[in-house]
Amino acid sequence: MATRPKPITAIHANDPAWIIQLWIAIHGGDPAPELSPAAIEKGAIGAIRALATRLDAPQQRAVIAALGH
Repeated sequence: MATRPKPITAIHANDPAWIIQLWIAIHGGDPAPELSPAAIEKGAIGAIRALATRLDAPQQRAVIAALGH
């Protein structure tokens, strides 16, 4: 008697933390290159700005206003 395979169920959410964990699993935990504090801040602001596009318009405007840019 043949059995039916179980349906595939996602075990994670496609959120930023999961993507970072996947990146580390694939590429290893090599140390990041030395960056200036200004470069780190610029990258963080860019990431927050990009993630804010997933919010509704009022929330997006609030995030941008909070960034001060």
